[in-house]
Amino acid sequence: MATRRQRPCLVCGTLTRNASRCDTHQAAWQQQQDRARGSAHQRGYTQAWRTTAARAVAEHRAAHGDWCPGFGVPPHPASDLTADHRIPKARGGSDDPENIGVLCRACNGRKRDQ
Repeated sequence: MATRRQRPCLVCGTLTRNASRCDTHQAAWQQQQDRARGSAHQRGYTQAWRTTAARAVAEHRAAHGDWCPGFGVPPHPASDLTADHRIPKARGGSDDPENIGVLCRACNGRKRDQ
């Protein structure tokens, strides 16, 4: 297995095998990002959303089994199915069941807010 070369932390210059920051500064940066982003509840992912999402995934599994329709890749088997907004909330999409699709975690992450 190849070892990752060390790089200087962007903040303090300490050599690290992380991509850009030492462990201490990466943790502080992540906390800042999390605070700026807000909690899931603050972003609109309430209990009502969790119920709608669970229902969408259950209905998809009943109809198609553990099968992801794919995003940017062909359909494929996947046990880590998640609910996905067809029109992202960030672009005005709603939590209506008609706006909810199902993708695996990798495809959902690939899609992001496209």
